[in-house]
Order: sequence, then structure tokens, then C-alpha cells
Amino acid sequence: MLLFIVGICNETSKTEFICICSLGWQGSNCEIQTNYCQNVTCQNNGVCRSLTKNYTCECLGDSYSGRYCQIESNTLVFHQTISKSFAFIAIIAMASVMMIVIVMDIMKYCFGIDVISKDLKRIRQRTKVRKRKTPIIIRFIYVN
Repeated sequence: MLLFIVGICNETSKTEFICICSLGWQGSNCEIQTNYCQNVTCQNNGVCRSLTKNYTCECLGDSYSGRYCQIESNTLVFHQTISKSFAFIAIIAMASVMMIVIVMDIMKYCFGIDVISKDLKRIRQRTKVRKRKTPIIIRFIYVN
């Protein structure tokens, strides 16, 4: 009889023996550690770790918890709700700007109403006044 740390082996003949493995070990010589994570899938990027007689899912960060990292934390739910709200507001803002542009184009090209023509004329007049002023060139003469 041979005693190993992971099992007990008994000789059945001079060339053969049979081993009874301790819990968590398997194989003909008890050389393979049992992988309890073989059929376990941890959720949300959790990492499965084999223990002596069991397994555990180690959740990355503080966002998830539970046996399989399946429970979302309150802060994660709050952040997801806030980001969805901001996305909704951003979509509404973009749609509103697009609608204003479309309405302005329809008013200008279909009905001949130009809402900003007065402002454009005033801006063009200011730029013309600025362009009319020619710079005065002064040539300095240096005397020794």
C-alpha cells in the first residue's frame, strides 16, 4: 500500500496498482486536480476559480456580485439609467436642430421667407466697411 497526499494506492499485483483518490483529485495516479469550473459559466466577465470541493466566481470590480456575478449593483443600475437618459436627450436635441433647419429651408425656398436676411445684410455691411480701410504704410528712414 502506497500513501500519497492526494490518495491511497493499493498493489493488485507486482506490476499493477489501483488508487483511491482524495476529494478534488482524479486519474489513475491521482495526478489530475478536479476542475470544478469545467461546466460553470460566470457572467459579466467574472472569473471562475476552483476550490477544494467547490468553485467560486470572482467578479471583476464592484459592479456585479452573486454566485455567478449575475447581480448588478445599485450604482451600475443608476449609471445605466443616467446614460440612457442623456442619450435620449441628445437624440431629441439633434432631431430638434434638424427640424429647425428643415423648417427654415422650407420657409426660404418654398415660401420665399428668409428669416435671417436682415442679419446677413448687416454682417456684410460691417465686413465691407472693414475692407475699405486701407492700411497706412509708414517707411522709417534711419539717420546715422
